[in-house]
Parts: sequence; structure tokens; C-alpha cells
Amino acid sequence: MDMSYQEKSTLGSLLIMAAVYGSYFAKAFRHLGQAQFDRSTLSRLMGTVIVIIVIEIVYHILLAIDHSGAPSKDERDLLIDGKAYRMAYFTMFSGMSLVIAWLILAGAVGEAMPGKLSVAPFLMVNIILLVLVLTELLKFAAQLFYYRWGVR
Repeated sequence: MDMSYQEKSTLGSLLIMAAVYGSYFAKAFRHLGQAQFDRSTLSRLMGTVIVIIVIEIVYHILLAIDHSGAPSKDERDLLIDGKAYRMAYFTMFSGMSLVIAWLILAGAVGEAMPGKLSVAPFLMVNIILLVLVLTELLKFAAQLFYYRWGVR
């Protein structure tokens, strides 16, 4: 399969984020009962972000070396980016709206029946991060779809 620079860049970013954040969330969601962040969970979160940055930089340097000339974006690339962003950020708005509704509900129930429904900061931060990561993964997947099957 012959792929353009943009497709390789997008596919690489998708796979890197899915692998690294998948590993992070697999470990983080084993500790859902944890109320607060401790040093190890905070360092795992920061380490995950640093690992993604380093891998992305190395991957894109190798990708740029492999392709001759500077890759430029044309109108098709901009249209694909726009459509993918629109789809992904609509999803992010929906996900964040659900998170906010959950917080409001937890606050209302918490006032009426203390201790019945509480939201731990550890869980809330990880749910918000999960929504953001899923948004980015959806954006990359939509870009790949549009590159392969065209923009309509």
C-alpha cells in the first residue's frame, strides 16, 4: 500500500497514541478506587506525556528523512483536516458535556444524600483525559478514512 507523507504521519501518530495511552489507561483504571493522586500516579501521567512527545519527535524526524523534499499541505489536506476536526471536536463536546452532567448530578445527589455518589479527583481527571485522547484518536482515524476513501 503506497501512502503519502500525510497518511504515514497520521497513522504513526494514531498508533503511537493508542499504544502509549492504552498502556497508561490499563494501569490507571486498575486503581479506580483511589481517591487522590499520589506521586506514582502523577509521575506515570507525566511520563506518558513525555514518552509520547519523544516518540512522536523521533518518528516524524525519521519520516521527514525518508521523504525527499518538504511535505506541503494542499487544499485537499486542509479540507480533510477540517472535516476530521469537526467530527472529533463534536465528539469531544458531547463527551465533556456528559462529564459535566455527571459532576452536576454527583453534586446534587451528594447534597441530598451525603456519601451516596461522589466523584474522586483521580477518576475525574482520568475520565477527562480519556475523552481528550479518544477525541484525538477519532480525529486521526477520520483523517485516515478521508485520505483513503476521499472527501465528500
